[in-house]
Amino acid sequence: MSNATLLAACLVLGSAGVAVAHHSNAAYDSDHPQTVQGTVRQVNWTNPHITFVVETDAKEGPQAGSWVFEVSSPGVLTRSGWTKRSLSPGDHATFNYLPLRDGRQGGFLRKVTLPDGKELTYSLQPEEQ
Repeated sequence: MSNATLLAACLVLGSAGVAVAHHSNAAYDSDHPQTVQGTVRQVNWTNPHITFVVETDAKEGPQAGSWVFEVSSPGVLTRSGWTKRSLSPGDHATFNYLPLRDGRQGGFLRKVTLPDGKELTYSLQPEEQ
């Protein structure tokens, strides 16, 4: 085996763990999904993950304050029917999420329910044609 082939194999195998770690949900507590109501303050519709900054009010008690929710990529949400304007600053909604394990206010967004009852969800699996 040549040195170049050996080096290429090492680079490929060595980077596999980084790719898997990036897509890990270890930071989130998938055993205890949570729900919070709030108002969207900021939308960051960018790769690799969309984020929403949500402000909750004092009636949420210990959950009051700013929250940051991460969700999948723009491509995944677009294929699931979302647009850049599905959630805009000023929109009020209920957010279902997997909380961060470290206790910070935020998590991985699973579903958004709008005041009219419409649910914004997504699927990581492409729809069959």
